[in-house]
Amino acid sequence: MHSTFRQLMFVSGFLLLIGERALTQGTGTVVGRVTDRTTGTPLGDARVIVVGSQRDARTNEAGQYRLTGVPTGAVRVRALRLGYAASLDSAVVAAGQEVTVDLALSATVTRLDQVTINAAGTSERQRETGNSIAALTVDSLPTVIVSGVNDLLSSRAASVTVTQTSGTSGTGSRIRIRGSNSVSLSNEPLILIDGIRSVADPGGSTISLGGQNPTRLDDLNPDDIESIEIIKGPAAAALYGTAAANGVVQITTKRGKSGRTRWNFYGDGGRVEDVFDYPANFARVGTRPGGARTTACTLVDVASSRCTPKQDSLVHWTPIEDASVFVRGWRSAYGLSAAGGTDRTQYFLGSDYTREQGVYSNNNVRKQGIRANVSGQLASNAEFGAKLGYAQVRSVLPQNDNNDLSPIANSVLGSAFDNANRGYLFYAPSLYNQIGTDQSVERVTASLNGTWRPLSWLAITGQGGVDYAGRTDQSVVPPDLIPDPDTRSIGQRTSNPYALWTYTGNTNATATWHPVASIEANSSVGTQFNREALHGTQAFGRGLAAGTGSLGGTTSGFAVNEQNQEIVTLGLFAQQRVAWRDKLFLTASLRGDDNSNFGQDLQFVTYPAASLSWVVNEESWFPTSRLLSSLRLRAAAGQSGQRPGFRNAVTFYNTVAYRRNGNDLGGVELANNVGNATLKPEKSTEYEGGIDLGLFSGRVSLELTAYRKTTRDALIQRNLPPSTGAATRFENLGKATNNGYEATLQATLLDRRPIRLDLAVAGSTNTNRLVTLGAGVDTIFIGLGALDGNFSQRVAEGHPVGGYWQTPYTWADANRDGIIATGEVTLGEHAVYLGAPLPSREVSVTPSLTLYRRVRLSALLNYRGGFKVYNAGQEFRCAVFVRCEEAFAPGSSLALQARRVAGLLGTSAGYIEDATFWKLREVSLTFDAPSGWARLVRAASLSLTLAGRNLVTWTDYTGFDPEISFNGTSNFSTAEFFTQPPVRYLTARLSLGW
Repeated sequence: MHSTFRQLMFVSGFLLLIGERALTQGTGTVVGRVTDRTTGTPLGDARVIVVGSQRDARTNEAGQYRLTGVPTGAVRVRALRLGYAASLDSAVVAAGQEVTVDLALSATVTRLDQVTINAAGTSERQRETGNSIAALTVDSLPTVIVSGVNDLLSSRAASVTVTQTSGTSGTGSRIRIRGSNSVSLSNEPLILIDGIRSVADPGGSTISLGGQNPTRLDDLNPDDIESIEIIKGPAAAALYGTAAANGVVQITTKRGKSGRTRWNFYGDGGRVEDVFDYPANFARVGTRPGGARTTACTLVDVASSRCTPKQDSLVHWTPIEDASVFVRGWRSAYGLSAAGGTDRTQYFLGSDYTREQGVYSNNNVRKQGIRANVSGQLASNAEFGAKLGYAQVRSVLPQNDNNDLSPIANSVLGSAFDNANRGYLFYAPSLYNQIGTDQSVERVTASLNGTWRPLSWLAITGQGGVDYAGRTDQSVVPPDLIPDPDTRSIGQRTSNPYALWTYTGNTNATATWHPVASIEANSSVGTQFNREALHGTQAFGRGLAAGTGSLGGTTSGFAVNEQNQEIVTLGLFAQQRVAWRDKLFLTASLRGDDNSNFGQDLQFVTYPAASLSWVVNEESWFPTSRLLSSLRLRAAAGQSGQRPGFRNAVTFYNTVAYRRNGNDLGGVELANNVGNATLKPEKSTEYEGGIDLGLFSGRVSLELTAYRKTTRDALIQRNLPPSTGAATRFENLGKATNNGYEATLQATLLDRRPIRLDLAVAGSTNTNRLVTLGAGVDTIFIGLGALDGNFSQRVAEGHPVGGYWQTPYTWADANRDGIIATGEVTLGEHAVYLGAPLPSREVSVTPSLTLYRRVRLSALLNYRGGFKVYNAGQEFRCAVFVRCEEAFAPGSSLALQARRVAGLLGTSAGYIEDATFWKLREVSLTFDAPSGWARLVRAASLSLTLAGRNLVTWTDYTGFDPEISFNGTSNFSTAEFFTQPPVRYLTARLSLGW
């Protein structure tokens, strides 16, 4: 630890001594205009930089910019904008004078000069880093059909897999970037909003809904977002420290632009539909050998002469279709924003209101929020930015999935006859929509940042902020509503208020200097402080008095619990970048962390990183051609970590109640975890390399990347001897790897007036493997199947974490009677590996057609393959409740009959299915009206967008949908167990600007 601090102090001292000149005696001003080289139209929001200094500015809507405080003498000015190649020009600046530099940019699909924000809070161009970073500009995405930020991320970037685990409005998704690293900890990425760490709340709710949970990421209004950057792994995320092993999603909200105030309004509405055809329940009437009548005359019974079916005896009924509990869902959203400012101060103000009615009457979401972002100059060498966002979310969530109050479960496990419950298993359809779990969220995200340039070569930045989520989960079950002979019949109330806080504080100093004319060096040192705090109370009572809905109305079964935790991280970092002639870049960095969750014997952990980027086509000897217009080679290596869970490293006690002398007294007992003073973070090491190609004069961009990621010191929960008094403790024992390839293609296939055709393709592969669980640790069994001991998933060495295992079987219709009997199915001797739970292959295709620059048609087509889904709901209804068609219907699929029989014999192998699918996720059509039409409504711009989401799925999977999962926000569950299928959105949006 001491040697590391000495290294960092040396770098800090060196930074203060270096510099190519002292504070400039005088400064001047550079002004100008940035335009499109082909059309001559002004380009707003372009970034203009004085090369070799910390001075920059952005153009307004007229393409104009103004740079003050520019050092005197010869300077180079560079303009950057997304979708354009950079442009560079020179000028001579005199003290107190103003010089004009106009720049013209050429359109390109290559991303060499795209600007991203690094962990130090400063900007860098893609060409300067050897890492693969995906950047999404939200203005180019159809936010009219997304329910939240998760939808914005889904299927947009290579190696970023977002799984929509349910069609229930208000529930969350699972995000994986380059596979899963951890066995015991979360595999979700770190989320940053305007540089501030976001509240991490993977649980989402403290009241069970049967499997689904909300996610706090979707609290943010997508229309407030300007850009999203996805930092994919430790090679790029080392400077983020002990939180970034799973990647980083960096969200930047919109900012103002100098110029007159521009107002924008949008209003949209549409339908939310359940379009799935639910399976019918089947039965077959027959007689037993003794003459008794039965409605369970299965094919197996017929084959073994245990039943004789009557003629035309096959009956079926679909409760959820024929006695539907669904309602017509709808969605509406409205937003109003204003942006503008002067050369010194810019602002963005926004407000939004959204309501969504799901396909159940007790499933709805209401969101409303406001945002105020201000930035500007305090002086010629000092800038500031302040951002404040508030969101209020009110959700009502239905019971579904693995739940006896699930309408889907009660339908597909119900009767083949229209009975008193209309065929539902336990309750009549009128009951399901009367019980819901309410969640109220108050969300505040605030940040303040500033940059001071005391010298022309030195910039000091500071950033601080907080993300707060006040969440209350509550539910009421009125008395006499549920007619079961259990405690719910007397009514019950749950109220669980929680407060979650995440604080961030960063400081950084960056020096730009030139040891020789051809070399530019950037040296940075900084610190980072993060604090995560949680406080929650859980209260429950039974015996609810009629007409009341609060805990004060309960009379029995009282229970209360309290949860508190605090996690603090302190990090120090240093980074050195050297650039040779703006085409060869070498970067090295070191981050050191101390975290309150580390074991007491561990005080400091370091994460090194290095990258190399070479823009080969800018070498004088490079043979430029129309076919190959640009070439970049890049490589990177780095480490990042993930802290242990709260109190994993410490021994703690639980409170217990006991009776003594007839009185209730409080005591303590040793908790399940005895602590581990040597506990370390999980550390992931990643190597990546890639090549970026610009083809056909910049009309096509191809990026290829290969990576290898190894996680060591993975936390494994080891069983302890009974003599310790506790069952388990976490130890740094495991090792896992993720290897993969990525490809991203951007192409302008046709650009001839009036038609433009663009295409984007992103593809990736990932191979996940658990190398070791550690000496003396046996295979870990997880997933469904706990009740009968036949767990469906395992954490087993040499295979993907959470892979599916079951006993295989073979079958044959030996007597060719069209029935698979129990004697015609043969089980294997032992369980075998069947497949991975998460996709190992993914491809996204996004075509976009523009006509007359006014009509834009785009789509998003997504493929995922190389993974399995456990169709547990179908197994339950076939092998346990016996409701499926293949159990009764003559002529039904022999393969489906065989898997049912195999299930009766004790294996779920037939229900662990290949989940490969193609899905048409989105289609949108936008019409930009002529300016004359806009003026009719006193607006400067007018557009209409028609869009649809979740339109078609092509798959051989036999369940509801290959993407949903009853416990979807968990690490490795991909089991479908009566989960609401994805719903279809059909919406229209009207946008006005003035």
